[in-house]
Amino acid sequence: MCEPAAPNTMPRPPRFDISPEDLEEQAKDLIYHTKQATTHLISSCTEITSASFESIILPLARIDNEVKDRVQYLALFQAISTSPKIRKASSQAISLVDQAYLNIFQNHILFNLVNHVRENDTSLHVRGEEDIRLLDKFHWMFLETGMNLNGPTRDRFTWISRRLIELRVQFMETLGSDPGCLWKSEQQLAGVPLHRLPTGAGGNNREGLYQIPLTRTIVNLILAECQVLDTRREVYLGSNSRYQANVDIFREIIVLRDEAARLLGFPSFAAQKLTRQMLGSPGRVNEFLDYLQEALQPLAEKEIAELQGLAKINGPIHLWDFEFYHTRMLQEQNQVDHEYISQWFPAKVTIQRMLELYGELFSLQFKKVEVSTSSQTWHPDVDLFSVWEKQESQATPSLIGYLYTDIFPRSGKYNHAANFNIYPSFLDTDGRQLPVVTALVCNVSQAELALLRHAEVITIFHELGHCIHDLVGKSKYAMFHGHRTVTDFTEAPSQLLEYWCWIPECLQRLSCHYSYISPEKYSHWLSAQEKKDTTQPPKEFPLALARNLGDAKQLNQGILTLRQVAFSRFDMQIHNPDTHQDIETMNISEIYCSTLETTTGLNGPGNGYNWGHGHATTSHYVWGQEASYYSYLYTRTLAADMWSSGFKETPISQQAAMKYRRQILDHGGSKDEHKAVEELLGRAPTSDAYLQDLGCKVLATSA
Repeated sequence: MCEPAAPNTMPRPPRFDISPEDLEEQAKDLIYHTKQATTHLISSCTEITSASFESIILPLARIDNEVKDRVQYLALFQAISTSPKIRKASSQAISLVDQAYLNIFQNHILFNLVNHVRENDTSLHVRGEEDIRLLDKFHWMFLETGMNLNGPTRDRFTWISRRLIELRVQFMETLGSDPGCLWKSEQQLAGVPLHRLPTGAGGNNREGLYQIPLTRTIVNLILAECQVLDTRREVYLGSNSRYQANVDIFREIIVLRDEAARLLGFPSFAAQKLTRQMLGSPGRVNEFLDYLQEALQPLAEKEIAELQGLAKINGPIHLWDFEFYHTRMLQEQNQVDHEYISQWFPAKVTIQRMLELYGELFSLQFKKVEVSTSSQTWHPDVDLFSVWEKQESQATPSLIGYLYTDIFPRSGKYNHAANFNIYPSFLDTDGRQLPVVTALVCNVSQAELALLRHAEVITIFHELGHCIHDLVGKSKYAMFHGHRTVTDFTEAPSQLLEYWCWIPECLQRLSCHYSYISPEKYSHWLSAQEKKDTTQPPKEFPLALARNLGDAKQLNQGILTLRQVAFSRFDMQIHNPDTHQDIETMNISEIYCSTLETTTGLNGPGNGYNWGHGHATTSHYVWGQEASYYSYLYTRTLAADMWSSGFKETPISQQAAMKYRRQILDHGGSKDEHKAVEELLGRAPTSDAYLQDLGCKVLATSA
């Protein structure tokens, strides 16, 4: 029987006292064991006619399990380490491992064995769905590496595959670098809560100025609060012109992707990528986007007219003005002041309460682990929780994994919000489900008070949702663990969970006015009041404010959703050109800017569309949502449908949550996603609930 070396499972929880040399050594060790196991598998199977699921696919799955069990840990340091040397070593380690992993699926002998199993193994009809999906996935991965190509065509394809890995690493390294900053005076920042900006201004002829790092959190703050139009404009355009080095890298990636797809026989990279997704083709994606745009256009036009009325202008609303007037509308028409509301959401307390709510819904317990050595976390600000599952068949909860929360910004850290899986779960060689290790990484302003605006509450609740998906996953193979579903389903579980952040009772449970945290925080609150005898605010978020916030949910959703449509259309345009020459001559930056303007109805600076390269400032189109950005919208239609049918009437229902967990979350990608949703709903999903959520008229033909 063909059997690779036993997986070298990494310890759980991991250690983080690591050097660049350690990362390199671990990568080399993983590569060595991967090559050894692959060679052993091939050499042990001398007769192709004896190849079976047991002798080929299961050993290959163990090799895949080991790679996935170790590579995510190596990759984490690229996003979280304070050391540039460690971040660089992490990037290089991932590049080496990715190349070695790619080699597995570029082996003709192994491809022939897998192909034989797929076509001839008579035992497949009695195997479970996850086994069949694994076999199909492996077969597809071989095809995607050009196994059906020969001669110079194959050589060219192989070179492109390796070059794309190099380019992706370079692109991500650039995103991890300093995004730059602007310097503004207090007058130029009128309206901005200055305590939320980084301290340390002064020196280098900048006395009295405030630093504006071009990070997402600070840019969003300026655009929403700054009363000075010129400042908003400069910050917006500056944020869309970061990471100049990525512009050429991005172009090369897009051109090479298209060439590689055509070498494989596909008409475009999007056609290749979508073959394995829920929607299935660029044509169906464009139909979906057309449907949404047609439904949203009248609503967006009405919203722009209302914004013009608020701004008292007859001219256009600009891209850098939208957030400002949107915020004013929230404050003046809906009595929603996000800066005031944030007082009820101190970051660490709110996250702890999020975990308590998730625990109640999904029958989990989160226990804070007291960290005694620096090796247990990668930074003093990071918190560690053990996660336990309460089961009816067991008297005591069982450990299912560990969760890290890393919420404050620092130099070199990934500057958005994300869930990073560190160790996936799968069945080991003894049939045991291995514990999960996962991390929440985000960037909450660490000013004097770390308070969350409502949008940040939603973002963190969403990313914790991915962590929950990780933690409860029960797949046999790491390939399908947790969020490893088809791309146009991955976001649906977390988008569903966002709905809890709009329910008044849930917001109350997540809240605690910061003045109640400690005597020091109370004194801080008191000193900020004009009258020293002011009555302390209620501890929980007031229901009246929560209802006002809920009433404002639909505000400007036409424009905001069309912005997502624009990003999705851009994604399709660059990944689905009619000819390869079209992509070679395409002005990618101009298409990005023009699509954003024409789809949303919001204006740029004028005089053409050469005002930025926002596509090169995010990882979405390079690593994660390439040819799949539409999925953020498509998964929202699924999330809205699941919420409306299962949770809308009784949000805090453990019965409904556990049904959802068992039918959706536990399976990860091991079960057909469309079938799983249909079984949960009892029917095929539609877009109706989503459009109604946006305040939009449902069209006659639902997509």
